[in-house]
Amino acid sequence: MRNILRGLALLFLLAFVCPIFVRADETSTTTNDDTPTPQQVSDVTPRDITNGTGTARSPLLVATIADLKTALNQSIAPGESALCIKLTADIYYAFSDRGIKVSKNTVIDGDGHAILYTETRAPANGYYDYEHFSTGADNLTITLKNIKYGNATYPNSTWYGIMRINNRNTNLVIENIDYDIQKGGQPFYANNETNTLTFKGKNNFKAGTSGGGYDGEFAQGFTAINFDDDSQTTIYHDTYNELAFFWGPANQTLTVGKHALVDIKTSKQYLSYDGTSFNLNVKEKGQFSYRAISGPNHATQTASLKYTGSINMDFAKDAIGIFTTEKNGFTGQDPTISVTSPNYILFNATTSGKSVLGSIAPSLTRKDSDGYLYPIKYLKSGQKELTANMTGSRSITASNINSGESVVYARAPQLTAFNAVPAVGDDLSQITAQITQWNPESLAAGSKINYKIATRTLYSGNNITTTSSQTSINNATAANGVRDSRSVDIATDIGKDSIYQFHDLPAQTYYVYSRLDANHITGYTLSSPWIEQVVLVPSYTKVSLPDTLDFVAPKAGEITKENHLANYLAINHGNVPVKMNLKSLALNSGSDQDVSLVAKSPKRKQIHLELLANHPTDIGDVLWDPLLIGSITGQPIELEPYWTSDHEASLYFKGEHSVTISDGGPYHVNYKLAVSIRQVS
Repeated sequence: MRNILRGLALLFLLAFVCPIFVRADETSTTTNDDTPTPQQVSDVTPRDITNGTGTARSPLLVATIADLKTALNQSIAPGESALCIKLTADIYYAFSDRGIKVSKNTVIDGDGHAILYTETRAPANGYYDYEHFSTGADNLTITLKNIKYGNATYPNSTWYGIMRINNRNTNLVIENIDYDIQKGGQPFYANNETNTLTFKGKNNFKAGTSGGGYDGEFAQGFTAINFDDDSQTTIYHDTYNELAFFWGPANQTLTVGKHALVDIKTSKQYLSYDGTSFNLNVKEKGQFSYRAISGPNHATQTASLKYTGSINMDFAKDAIGIFTTEKNGFTGQDPTISVTSPNYILFNATTSGKSVLGSIAPSLTRKDSDGYLYPIKYLKSGQKELTANMTGSRSITASNINSGESVVYARAPQLTAFNAVPAVGDDLSQITAQITQWNPESLAAGSKINYKIATRTLYSGNNITTTSSQTSINNATAANGVRDSRSVDIATDIGKDSIYQFHDLPAQTYYVYSRLDANHITGYTLSSPWIEQVVLVPSYTKVSLPDTLDFVAPKAGEITKENHLANYLAINHGNVPVKMNLKSLALNSGSDQDVSLVAKSPKRKQIHLELLANHPTDIGDVLWDPLLIGSITGQPIELEPYWTSDHEASLYFKGEHSVTISDGGPYHVNYKLAVSIRQVS
């Protein structure tokens, strides 16, 4: 922190020394400390600004620092809200280029080019301690976009950043900036409490990556810091000097817009230091991530959200807050956190066994009643639960989470709809389950859908949402009627990946249950409540029988299975057991009348036949004997559903005949068998 008194002293000094530098520029002479590079020598003489009028459609085109100085002195074109400037080449500025003022609404579009400070000498003579670009009037909006700061050749900047705000009611807009600075790595500095810093687009900041010094906070003095809707800003901050990442005025408010992402990694001891209050507002589906690291330039073990004053946080619908320490547990002021249907708020230590909460006790207040469960869970030798569903307000301390290394307040995942569709047919009896509506929409690898299918309801009463009902479903086993339990991995698309088919189901009513186990929060598995579908699998009956049972008996004697021309099967293709019985036998036309069926041992030109139905397991075989013209009585054979071993039976004749060669022939006998099939109740 360079406080306001020091800033005033610096301005007083410049008032006396600036004329010296102006005269040096005018005469193109330099001191030994300010020897320009060949590029800078060519930039000393300003050129005419051409190919532009300073409008948004026709910006002033600049290629050198002299061009830029000249352009900044132009007036705003009639009908325009700002002076518009576009870079056509990388801009190089030297230590001597101090005091460049922006005194009107201005847009500088780098168009992918860089603005580079050419000073690489060791710190001396204020090389990294002065401002080069600053405001010169109140009530300005200044936009810097599509610009790179720092490269391998010129990796430095100065203490007061890329634009020092010396005036009031300034909105500095940062859009699509790539900032990689070693010395002088404090990008943003404001002198009073009336100014705003706004981030748009995609921004990436690295400060103090190596060889740093003469640097401080990331942003100092701004009353409001806004990350616009849909913006993405990543910051790595390991500067040598000062203690905090944000140094605020009396009341500093940081707002993360809808769908915006802010990812901060800093080695500073404090996220916020000065001021009465630091207020963090994360809008709908916004994400704020803060990680306290111990960097090579600023190696400390203190991780504090706020040194003095108060820290207040507000997370809106589907918002995410992540607070991670690679150092000691979080200390400082207790954060007051208001939550209205957020996704989750996570405090996490990267070292297993280290308490994430040092001396702080976050106080949460839930403002929604959205129907979701919001458990508080923590990690301590595995996942534990502080409360299954927080309502009202609650403080979290190291003691009530057993000094756990992580604690999260999160919306439990929820399944709001799933399909369970029956299908029956030949050798088919199944239910296809599929999730159709769920939350959160995005799931990490390792998430699972759990299914249970049961022959009776797995809970008592008529309310599945009660704790006792959920526990009953969760603990139910085969003894409680569970027919099958499955866990389905979610790879990319829950709608497709969640499809599971329960096969070979007997016809009846089933109770299908589904639950989502989500791994979208690192280290945690959060489960949705079980939901239920009641599904009827209808009965399906179909038995296939052979058209004929053919056998050949070339000489008088025994008739066996081996005399048959094929293996003849009765097959149940349905999902219910059936009983098959032989009802009658009739003589077909064309059958030789000279050969007759008899009940006992045959005499000349007679056949004694019996029909066998033989299960593969040889259990429950049936014999119909004797086979005579007319009605037949006997025990039926039972065929089990298609997925069992005894869903089929071999059919064949046994017996004997007395037809000999001397009787003439051959003789052809042809009989029709009538069979009854009925479902077993």
